[in-house]
Amino acid sequence: MIYSIALDRKSGPQPFGTKTLSALGWSEKDLENYLFKYLPILVSGDLMVIGQSSPFQETVDLVALDREGDLWLFELKKVQGTQENLLQVLRYSQLFAQASFDDLDRIFRARRHVKGHSLAVAFCEHFGFDTQAASGWAERLGMKHHLVVVTDGTDDDSLSAINHWQRHGVDIQAWPYRVYAGDDRSFRLDLPELVACGRRVSRRPAGVFVVNTSRKGKSRSSNEDFMLEKQCALVTDEPWIWKIFNIPTGSRVMLYANQIGIIAVGTATGERRMEDLKGELAHYVRLREFQRLREPLTVQEISKVADKKYRYQSVMELHGDAGPKVWDAACAKR
Repeated sequence: MIYSIALDRKSGPQPFGTKTLSALGWSEKDLENYLFKYLPILVSGDLMVIGQSSPFQETVDLVALDREGDLWLFELKKVQGTQENLLQVLRYSQLFAQASFDDLDRIFRARRHVKGHSLAVAFCEHFGFDTQAASGWAERLGMKHHLVVVTDGTDDDSLSAINHWQRHGVDIQAWPYRVYAGDDRSFRLDLPELVACGRRVSRRPAGVFVVNTSRKGKSRSSNEDFMLEKQCALVTDEPWIWKIFNIPTGSRVMLYANQIGIIAVGTATGERRMEDLKGELAHYVRLREFQRLREPLTVQEISKVADKKYRYQSVMELHGDAGPKVWDAACAKR
């Protein structure tokens, strides 16, 4: 529940009125389609959605993998959850326990319309792992299950049943959301943290970041060469070595060369590494969907798009609407 608290501290808390998805004209399929597209943003890039339900097939609403290769099964309801929803997702877990990698690969290809890479290769690319290890991952994907019932609130009987299954080693949980009134074009969605076996899955929202390639003048640096070759964002100096590891998974990252501008873009994965780089300890984040730009987005163009002049640091986040605007301008030069 969200409350409105007066700044004068005199009047009591006033609860915000909740809405239902039905009242807003949404069906359960609308909710499913929306989460299929935006679950990594609502939770974190540490989830890779690989499939969703199909008509006339006994399957769970959403299927995802995390960076450990665990399978996440989401059963969605636009009303308050009941014990029957738990039995549904338990049944789906039983079915997926019998699924082979080829079965998961078929689900991935059918819902993502993939024609090239296998699920194992796409998994490695998404999370920043070496694709040469894809065959090893194929043997491990989906071996462990996390079951989540997503509902507009949960009754006491469901909570009691969840507690029973958790005591018996089943990782099952309710993920209750709340819908609040917005304006005539939107509504507000409140989601709690998502945790698996004491491990936080949900993280702070992804942002837009600029990482400096540490050029000296217009000459390329060893840092920049490493970033372009390894497709990563890298720093070697304090305090930036810790700040780069705090870039949320799924964030959009742009590589900036001094006096030149943005020269490459990519999406931050959960793969964070340390490596010796000519006697210095380099900290770097692997980037997926990495692309060099055909021509740089210049310093002048950045200032014009963002309507702001920046003092470029080793790692900096572009806040507000400036980040997406600069990102779009850079991507237009790919």
